[in-house]
Amino acid sequence: MCLRASSSARRISPASPARPTRTHPQWSRNGIRVARVWTWFETRPRLTDAAIAVAAFVLFGTADFVRDGAAGMLIDIVLALSLAFWRRLPGLGLAIAWLGALVQVATVDGLLAGDILILAAVFATGLAESRAVRWAGLASSLVGGGIAGARLILFAPSNGDGALLPTDSFGRGVYFVLASGITAAALALFWALGLLVRNRRAASIQRAEHDRDTILAEARLTEERERALFSREMHDLIGHALAVVIAQSDGARYAKTTNPEAETTALATINRTARSALEDVHELLSVLREPSDPMTTGISTGDLDLLVGTVREAGLDVVVSETGIRMPLTAAHDLTMFRVLQESLTNAIKHGGRGSSAAVRLDWGSEEVRFGVTTTEPHPTGGRDPGVSAATPRRPGTATLSGQGLIGMRERMRLLDGTVETGPRTDGTPGFRVDACLPYRTPDGER
Repeated sequence: MCLRASSSARRISPASPARPTRTHPQWSRNGIRVARVWTWFETRPRLTDAAIAVAAFVLFGTADFVRDGAAGMLIDIVLALSLAFWRRLPGLGLAIAWLGALVQVATVDGLLAGDILILAAVFATGLAESRAVRWAGLASSLVGGGIAGARLILFAPSNGDGALLPTDSFGRGVYFVLASGITAAALALFWALGLLVRNRRAASIQRAEHDRDTILAEARLTEERERALFSREMHDLIGHALAVVIAQSDGARYAKTTNPEAETTALATINRTARSALEDVHELLSVLREPSDPMTTGISTGDLDLLVGTVREAGLDVVVSETGIRMPLTAAHDLTMFRVLQESLTNAIKHGGRGSSAAVRLDWGSEEVRFGVTTTEPHPTGGRDPGVSAATPRRPGTATLSGQGLIGMRERMRLLDGTVETGPRTDGTPGFRVDACLPYRTPDGER
């Protein structure tokens, strides 16, 4: 039994077509308008930030002007100005916001509605790319909490009817700690929210880059596989045809003076083999022009009789034996089986001497098919491997066509969980053997 990875097939029933949803035409038009306006502002960040700053001043400055007069409105101008730099220069925006806060401490009693803009400035520092700006935002949160507590102790009334603080030092200390802690916690919370948003954005960008790299890697892998498959197909097509042509041309040369009829037959075989190889190459190239379709040439074990006939015409005696019940195979399995047999017989033609023969065997089992080719040579070759020609010496650093063919056989079988072994015959008879084992995979995907 071949060693292969287990797999299972799962049938998925086709989903029923979804019922189209109806959208009111006016809603669609309004959505398009909103999207256009959003895109317009998104492509103009400086103008957008300036508009946000103006809107914040109008909103908060009006409220503070009613309560605190011109002083409150002027402070809101400074605080709103910090929003104009939150995206490009968050550190500068933070400095402007705290400048407004210090002016407020010195000139205005109580809180302003515009103080919420300080939280926005701290939030922006959490989004910053600069680590120094981020740490400055966190440090300012703690310092800001201390300033708020000190202001409460120094300026809040502690006696009379409007007293807010106790008169004893312990009570005032407790109030200082509470005011400072609450303010610092609020500022730090907004800083942490900004940092969280930044980290989520960075993670999203990293995932997008990882997905892009994965897609590119898969595309490169697919391209390499297609290139390797094309190389194997071209080797099998051209290599087999040239082996037959060489064998027939050698025979025609020797038979020219002794057997003219054999010469004519050999030339006819050369012509037919060359034309067939040319048609196969054209078919392979036409498949490559369709990138959306898998590379399938239509060749299968059904063409085995034609292959054996061509090999016999090349002068090699071939015997075919088949046992078991032939099982249906996928196109890839069928093509792989044919190519392994073709390469084995091609090597037998190229490396076999006069009087050589080959036995093709097919053994259809219950879970896999075992097949191969065994050659018999009347003259020993001294243990030469079938993938290396003894008649054609190799230059250092080069590989023969046969060696590449054996590598291609192993790669084809490995992709389909199959195995292939090559080597001398085990019974001591001069010759070589190719033994292959291929697990079944029927056309519907089940083994």
